[in-house]
Amino acid sequence: MLKTLRNVLTGLLVLGFASTALAQDPEAGDVAPVEGSGEEEASVDDVGARTDGKPISVGLLLGYGISFEEGNPWGLGFGLRGGYNLDAIFLGGRFVYYLGEDNFNLWELGIEGGYDIPAGPVIIRPGIGLGIAHISIDIPDSVASVLMEEDISETNPYLAFGASVLYDIDEQFFIGGDGRIQIVIGDNGDGTALIILANGGMRF
Repeated sequence: MLKTLRNVLTGLLVLGFASTALAQDPEAGDVAPVEGSGEEEASVDDVGARTDGKPISVGLLLGYGISFEEGNPWGLGFGLRGGYNLDAIFLGGRFVYYLGEDNFNLWELGIEGGYDIPAGPVIIRPGIGLGIAHISIDIPDSVASVLMEEDISETNPYLAFGASVLYDIDEQFFIGGDGRIQIVIGDNGDGTALIILANGGMRF
């Protein structure tokens, strides 16, 4: 058993030295890629190749928003995103409707921009978003009779920071996820939430 193991290790060692010699000897066959060669640069151009001919993307969003304040107008959310890639630069827009909790609900409409960074089999896209968030509060009947109002709503600007992770199923379809911190800037104080959304769609 020990003799067999020793022979296997010796064979692997010889094979390793032979492979190294072949990689370093241009006359022995294939030349090992060197720094700055086309093979290495191909990975840098992954994003450009991915969006070549299909720069437009459309996708569905589904997830959950958790408020850092009292009450949660976010909750379960669903919506749409569309955008355009200028090589690694992504420019787009989104609409998401959140069912909310505790008589609150919210919808948001905004624009966003990001930069696609290849990371193995996935693309990481850090980005920023700007837009408006419309918050509605359903007032209970007992209070509405006093206030003479059944609901209160307001629309405020928001700012969001976060990142997406995208995986290409093939040249046309992709799946992924978003994580972002969103700050709604209101007259009566700011609202902040952590939003996690799954997404999937296709390119054209």
